[in-house]
This record gives sequence, C-alpha cells and structure tokens, in this order.
Amino acid sequence: MNHSEQLPIDRRSLNTVFILILATAAVQAAVGYNTVLFPVSLEAYGYSKFLIGLCLAFEMGAVITIINCIDWILGKFGLVGTFALATGLRLLVLLLLANTQNFPFWCVSVFCFGMCTYMCLISLQTWVNAISVGRFRGLVSGCYSSALSLGTASGPILFNQLGSSGGSQAFQGNMVIVLVALMVIIPLLTQQPRFLSQGRLRILYAIRMAKVPMLSSFVGGVTFFGLPAFLTLYGMINGLSIQRASLLLTAFMLGSVILGLLISSLSNRNNRTFVTILCVLIGVLCAVFLPLAIYNYFIAVCLLFVWGGAAGGIYATGLSAVAELFRKEDQVSANVAYSILDNVGGIIAVLSIGFLMGSGISDGIVYVIVTTALCYFIYCLAQLINTEHMV
Repeated sequence: MNHSEQLPIDRRSLNTVFILILATAAVQAAVGYNTVLFPVSLEAYGYSKFLIGLCLAFEMGAVITIINCIDWILGKFGLVGTFALATGLRLLVLLLLANTQNFPFWCVSVFCFGMCTYMCLISLQTWVNAISVGRFRGLVSGCYSSALSLGTASGPILFNQLGSSGGSQAFQGNMVIVLVALMVIIPLLTQQPRFLSQGRLRILYAIRMAKVPMLSSFVGGVTFFGLPAFLTLYGMINGLSIQRASLLLTAFMLGSVILGLLISSLSNRNNRTFVTILCVLIGVLCAVFLPLAIYNYFIAVCLLFVWGGAAGGIYATGLSAVAELFRKEDQVSANVAYSILDNVGGIIAVLSIGFLMGSGISDGIVYVIVTTALCYFIYCLAQLINTEHMV
C-alpha cells in the first residue's frame, strides 16, 4: 500500500496534475482524430474491413513490442525527453501517411504512431501516479481517465473542422494537434521527477497482485479501441452520414468523461469490485440495445453516452486501485502492465470486430464487446463473493 496517500496535496502538485491531465487530453485528441481519419481513408482506398482492422491492430501491437525498452527509454531521456522524442516521430508518421496508399507502409506507420503514443501516455501516467495527492487519488485517477476520453471525444469534432475535406490537409490538421500536446508540457520541464531505471520490469508480478483492476484494463481496451475503430463505419452502414456517425464516438467519450469521473470519485467510498461489476452490467445492457437504438439518432447518442460512462468508470476505478496498491518503485511496472493489457484487449477487439464485420455480421462490434464484458462480469462477481466469504 502506498502510505503517501494519507498526505495532503499541495498547490504546486495540484497545478502539475492539471497540466499533465491537459497534456493527456491533447495526446489522445490526435488518437481520436485518427479513429475517423485512418479507417475512412483506408476504406476510401478500397481495403476491406478486415484489412482495416488488421492495420489498426498494429497500433496496439506496438505497445507489446516496446515494453522491454520503455524502462530504458524513460531512464535515458527522462519523462519530458521521452515525450518530446515521441512527438517528433508522431509528426513524421503523419507526414508520410499523407502521401501514400501502400497497405504495408500504412501498417508500419500505424505501428510507429501507436508506439509513440504509448511513450507519451506512459510518461504522463507514470508522472501522475508518482505525485502524492492524498485522499484525492480517486478523483485524480478519474480526471486522468476522463482526459483520455475527452481527448478521444474531441478528435472527431476536430476532424470535422480540420480534415473533413480529405487529402493531405486532414493529416496536417492532426499534426497541429500533436504539436499542441508538446507545447502544453513544456512548462513542466524543470519539475519532472527524476526517473531511475529499474533494470527489469515486473509485469507478471503486477498483474498477479492486482488481478481485478488489471483485467479491467483489458476490458477497457476491448471497448476503448474496438468501439472507436469501427463505430463510425458502423453508423455509416446503418445509414448515417460520416459527420453524424463520427459524433457517435464523441457521445460515448463525453459519457466517459462526465459519468466516468463521477463513478471514479464515488468508488473511494465503496467497494471497487462492486462498482466495477455494476459498470460492467450497465455496459452490457447498452451494447445489447445498440443495434435497435442506432435507427433513432437521439436515442443512440444517449445510449452511447451512458455506455461511455460505464466504460470510463471501469477503467478509472481500475487505474485508481493500481495507483494505491503499488509502491512508488513499482509504479512503472504496474502502469506498463496496465497499458499492456489495455492494448492486448484492443488488438483482440479490432481483429475480431473487423473479421465479423468483414464476414457480413454488421453487429460484430456488439458481439465482441458483450462477450468480453460478460466474462469479466462473472470473474468479478466470483471475486466479490469470495471476498465476502473470507470476511
């Protein structure tokens, strides 16, 4: 247990947390922008939905590839240095993608973009969890999770403003967003905590010590990667324009921001496993009714808003538990493990959904998410029952 959680938070730490959360939203805004730009561009080039899913899976697969190097990278360049390096590479990737339709090159480029996004987020997440915030841990974790969702939610809106005309202009618009993320974090250059390489990450140890919150990241990955990757195309299949279909994702992410933050704050006063079970159940019900709600745009937006809140609650509650369960020296291992499971869930989701939708099952997006959520629901319920029996 991290005993520093009992200490009060000071004003400087509060300001640092605010800037880091703002930077997180900016980093994720570029990702949200790409959730429309990448699949729509690939479909316009004539690629099937399975190939689109395969290409997008490279973005998540990058995290698994880089895990053995991230500790060395953070130790070598520091948190801000790693962020700046990753930002430069993200800009280069977008510049190159604007001028090619070659599928293998797209896969490699998407892989690199995902790797650099992960480098940015793990730097920010490690920094946030290293700050002593006292009794506000649940609120801070909820704000961080909400920043991820808010950034993703703003992506489709920014795309409609900056990139709806298509072509290279769409990619240039995202390059501006990537640069803004770096500008936000520059004021903290002299405040970054010193990072010492652990030498060896204890990934399996972190997963074993916090199974329920770690697996919540897997479920979050299935939802937060699988849904954005195909929700715009799903809406277009069901008769929506690209502008209206892309805003479905915005509704989902706004729900994650507003309701997810509330749920995370309330989890400080309740059993986190119980809160997680309730959120999973709500998410399953929303997913089941999506195929009916999609034909009424207002109802679909409201349903996705509630679903986003449930998904955000699961992710933020798990992240808060991870921050409390591990000592400062184990925070990198814990955060890397959390991110790995998040991205593994994303890989499985985009490949499965892409395969099902490519096979003519338009509701494949619902089947994959519901199946995963139900399995996690049963596991959490079993853990809650076992805990009560032990008491």
